[in-house]
Amino acid sequence: VFSCPDSRCSLASEVSGSPFSGSSVPGPVVSSTGVMRVTFESDVYSFAEGFEASYESATPSCPLSGTLLTAASGSVSDGSGPYPANLDCSWIIAPPGAVSVTLTFTAFDTQAGLDLIRVFSCPDSRCSLASEVSGSPFSGSSVPGPVVSSTGVMKVTMTSGASFSSLNGFAGVYTSQVVVCPLSGTLLTAASGSISDGSGPYQDNMSCSWIIAPLGAISITLTFATFSTEACCDKVRVYSCIDSGCGDTFELAGSPFSGSLVPNTILSGTGVMKVTFISDESTALAGFEASYHSFRSSCPFRESGEVLTASNGSIGDGPFTTYTNMNCQWIIAPPGAASVTLNFTAFSTQSGADFIRVFSCQDSSCSTNLELPGSPFTGKSVPGPVTSSTGVMEVTLTSGGGLTADGFRAFYQSTLVGPECPFSRTVLKAVNGSISDGKGDYGPLSDCYWIIAPDAALTTTLRFTSLSTELGKDVIYIYSCCNVSCACATLLVGPLSGNMIPAPVTSSTGVLMVTFQSDRRIQFSGFEASYWATYCRAGEIQRGGSCTQCPLGYFSGDFAAECTICPAGAYSTIQGASTCTSCPANSFNSYRGSASSDTCLPCIKGTYSPAGSTSCFDCSNQTNAADTGLCSSCKRLPILPRWDIVTPRIVVRILRCFRRACVVHFLWDGWLWGLVLVALGPGASEGRSGSKSRHERSRKR
Repeated sequence: VFSCPDSRCSLASEVSGSPFSGSSVPGPVVSSTGVMRVTFESDVYSFAEGFEASYESATPSCPLSGTLLTAASGSVSDGSGPYPANLDCSWIIAPPGAVSVTLTFTAFDTQAGLDLIRVFSCPDSRCSLASEVSGSPFSGSSVPGPVVSSTGVMKVTMTSGASFSSLNGFAGVYTSQVVVCPLSGTLLTAASGSISDGSGPYQDNMSCSWIIAPLGAISITLTFATFSTEACCDKVRVYSCIDSGCGDTFELAGSPFSGSLVPNTILSGTGVMKVTFISDESTALAGFEASYHSFRSSCPFRESGEVLTASNGSIGDGPFTTYTNMNCQWIIAPPGAASVTLNFTAFSTQSGADFIRVFSCQDSSCSTNLELPGSPFTGKSVPGPVTSSTGVMEVTLTSGGGLTADGFRAFYQSTLVGPECPFSRTVLKAVNGSISDGKGDYGPLSDCYWIIAPDAALTTTLRFTSLSTELGKDVIYIYSCCNVSCACATLLVGPLSGNMIPAPVTSSTGVLMVTFQSDRRIQFSGFEASYWATYCRAGEIQRGGSCTQCPLGYFSGDFAAECTICPAGAYSTIQGASTCTSCPANSFNSYRGSASSDTCLPCIKGTYSPAGSTSCFDCSNQTNAADTGLCSSCKRLPILPRWDIVTPRIVVRILRCFRRACVVHFLWDGWLWGLVLVALGPGASEGRSGSKSRHERSRKR
């Protein structure tokens, strides 16, 4: 193993411990130059299993390289100290709302003409269409002057050659000119006010936000006076927030807004509203202007005016005293709730003057509500349980100006909706199949997803056979994923809704993710879709979205994810083999991954082997070995005469000549006759002695 200064390896130095041989596995070997050369040599004598090894490389990088820098100002550099060889670093500077970016070099020292810093001006943060700024590329030891990108997006790259230098590289700071909307980023606490993107056409790449949270507000309305944005890309979004931090938000009905149509008045029932405006890198129009108004609560009870998102809780307050001229509101909206039930534990109000009302709402804004049976409640009788089947409930308390009473206390419970879609949240690995939201109409608040990842698939295609969802509300998204975990997903199609069946969708990575979400309101029959995968042919495997042939000494069958090494006793002489060829009979091969028929060695004399053998076997004792390596049986002599025609006289004659003829027969006529005569010998002797005894007994008689 050698360490080389470059890929030619003309000046290679052997690493510590090299060369390696024997049966002990060496420890890891490191080349600190970024180039390594490995050689293997064998002699003509003996065979062994050889070696297998894997390698990993450490690529030099710069601080924050590959990062999208969105801060209005910052710094870039190749790092501290001398920079390494083979650097390839890049930074994209794209502060939201920036109209220009300026880079000022504070240090500069690179190999002139070899290690280069390039600066580009980009139309957007993808930088797919970048133009190099004047003076770029930069190298040497002279510090360049400031460099400006007039688009608001800048890309900086640094590349170094294969030879190491002891120079310190470069460092620089950048600043940007950012255009923001008036009061953007401000917490607006006044009871009423106005917001806009500013006067005249707005700028490209703007990113503005306002949080409206008047003290004591229980609801806020937003009314647009003018509205004109790029319909496809520049959008205003309006959210309802739980608190002024807006950590938990609910996008309100109709949002986002774009185009030239002035939106209707928007209501947030939580007392906190968030408004955002984002524009892309082109086509700036007149923008928008809007005013807001808030409505305050005079209710002293805790949690009044808030949206309660816990699955269980309580409302009301001790010691159950109802004040005069009160106007209190509670909205109960646990995420994912299918129903909410309110149970009163204490109740005492002025009959006919103080009222508790309970409503069922479509969403947490409660802009559309329905008073439930039995409501309003008044007097001193404790009402029975009240249920909202939409999963959102609004409770209000209004008191008159007369006497006070003890008030009420109640607790609520919710029933949550779980996933209802068949095989949702699973990985589907079959070559083909189907997905759907289930039989009949889907449920409210469905939240389903499927990952379709057939093993070793080249592509995966999804085709809808039916589609019927609430338009714009119950939506389907389809993503292409880089792996089965979908940690990196690219949106292919979405949102899909309504009843228009889209064209088939194909993922070139072989992995698809499909998501389906529905709201609380209207449910339809949903969707059904089938999918199928395409594969590389036998002898090929999928790599990076294309088919790659298996190398020599390997093979793959249908639907294979990896090439398989040919086993011992077989070989593969072509790339893209679907099977390995077995060594012929009376030859052997004891190594895996053979790429030539020459590796099948012939058996020696006295041994044999079936086809595909890894070694040869000795011929059995009942056979002899021919010169070819085959084992063949010895020739048989003619079979004995039929015993039914052998008379006693013939037997006696054979036995009389046994002793003098046995050896001759054994040597001359073959071993089979000899064995027969040997086997008959003892019997013949007994026959003769038996016959003599009979003659003696006869003479005695």
